[in-house]
Amino acid sequence: MPLRLPGSGPRISVDNDRCELYGICAMEAPDVFDLGQDGRLRFHTRLLDETTIEQAKMAARCCPMQAVVMRGDLDG
Repeated sequence: MPLRLPGSGPRISVDNDRCELYGICAMEAPDVFDLGQDGRLRFHTRLLDETTIEQAKMAARCCPMQAVVMRGDLDG
């Protein structure tokens, strides 16, 4: 599985004004998102392999608040 170079490929962002911390993104994309014990959402802004890209796409689709957004080259 080829890795993407840092600075290339899709980017993910979370609109913190929309995010209600349901944690669905962390369930759908555990390699991308982490809901910390302090109640804050943490995530990787660069997606490095096909598995994490697919996880993030699913998290974006499943977010009830549409707070997860993917931008850039999603097809590689």
